[in-house]
Amino acid sequence: MKLVICVIVERDLEALLLTEQNLGRGYWFPFDEIQPGETRTLAAKRIANKIGPHDFDPICVLKIRCSDLLPCLPSTHTYYLLTKSSLIRANVPNTVKSVWMNLERINMAIKNRELLGLEPYNVLKTILERQQTNGWGIHDFELYDVSIFSFDLDKLSSGGKIFEEPTFQVVDFQQTGLANLASSSPLEQLISSAKFTNKVQESIFKEFYSYTFPSEHMSLKAFTEAMDNKLSTTEKSKIQAYFRAFDSQKNSYLTYTDYLIGLAAMDPNTSHGGTPAELRCRYIFRFYNAKNTGLMSIEEFRFADISKQKFLS
Repeated sequence: MKLVICVIVERDLEALLLTEQNLGRGYWFPFDEIQPGETRTLAAKRIANKIGPHDFDPICVLKIRCSDLLPCLPSTHTYYLLTKSSLIRANVPNTVKSVWMNLERINMAIKNRELLGLEPYNVLKTILERQQTNGWGIHDFELYDVSIFSFDLDKLSSGGKIFEEPTFQVVDFQQTGLANLASSSPLEQLISSAKFTNKVQESIFKEFYSYTFPSEHMSLKAFTEAMDNKLSTTEKSKIQAYFRAFDSQKNSYLTYTDYLIGLAAMDPNTSHGGTPAELRCRYIFRFYNAKNTGLMSIEEFRFADISKQKFLS
């Protein structure tokens, strides 16, 4: 699958144009698959022109992410930078719900969990930092109409890293036993205690990206869908508490590692003693720390009934 992801900026507002994704998944970059015989530049223009009456000018390729080495749907994502031009096309219906967001608005959207993933914040921050050095002018950027199979990597990378080829990082699984785990990291001990073999980790990785694609972050909505067959009806009513427990970095979105650790912490195989138990206790603390302050109030402590939770079943 070859996707073009349009990063559309408004220079004066220093904002991104984000569109609402299907099924209420949140706001993200407009994107689509490349059609047969279509170049990436033409695909970017086609995708952008669906949004509204303005024309959009392609500036450059920001990033090419090739996931052929990942154990999920093989895909290539080309992030294309475009800007809104002054030209307006007549009689163009606006069928896509969209909104301009600057960094402040994106931060609010993250807090309110309005986004599909965190990429808009990271990308806009990088663009603005680059703009301070190079400016917005077309002559300050080099425009490339690239093919993933034929391009000058050194030339494309001259302004910074543009080509990414991520690999699947497996947490070392060891048969449980004091001798085997003595030299292992806390994460390795947790994963080993939960009996998350390499095969299990690969399955979890595929599951994670099946709910987040094309983003690399899991929203609360995606998490709710992913946990649907893992929780009882009663526990599903506490989905926000589970999400908070998984979100150890307080980002309001989960990475694959967050998801993996959370599943290991709630797995009934995980040891109730030693390092795995310590990590599990942190998970349980975040579950009950409803205000997410890092300090448990009397009210939160009274609410806790650890013996009935699935992570201790």
